[in-house]
Amino acid sequence: MRILLGILWGILLVLAALGLALGLLLATPQELAVVMGFGGFMLLASRLLWGYGAVMGFAESLQRGEVPDRSQAEAAARVAGADELSSEVLAGFWLAALEPYRYAFFAVYMLLFLIVLALKLAVPLVSVWSWITGSTLIEGVFWGASIAALIVWAFAATATAQVVDLTRKNVSAASS
Repeated sequence: MRILLGILWGILLVLAALGLALGLLLATPQELAVVMGFGGFMLLASRLLWGYGAVMGFAESLQRGEVPDRSQAEAAARVAGADELSSEVLAGFWLAALEPYRYAFFAVYMLLFLIVLALKLAVPLVSVWSWITGSTLIEGVFWGASIAALIVWAFAATATAQVVDLTRKNVSAASS
């Protein structure tokens, strides 16, 4: 059984590699720019995605009533006296510690948006000019970056909602 699963796994990997190679060979430069924009911005967002994922895991374990490991949260929150804070407050500080990275990510994304907008509005001269400047490639990078920005936004919104829900439950339990 194990050998059969190994053979099937190998066939699946070979088919995936062939499909990826064929996709890259048949892709237009604009499609490759979208893939590169997505990949580049996902690398830029990696710290955010891992951070938001860890905050969501921490908040989820608190919502289930478990006692999570606070060492990672205390290190990430970078707050003096973090060992004296409640877990809910620590989750909020951890979420706030990710804000500078989120601002930097969206600042780079907005810079790319402004460049694409400037090329679209200021250079409508001739299609030859867009071929020379590569504005369609820059637009492809922008659309790939937009997919990554949407993923970052979704992670941030989900993590914020979980921490707010956790804090709301804690406040309502304390006031009762």
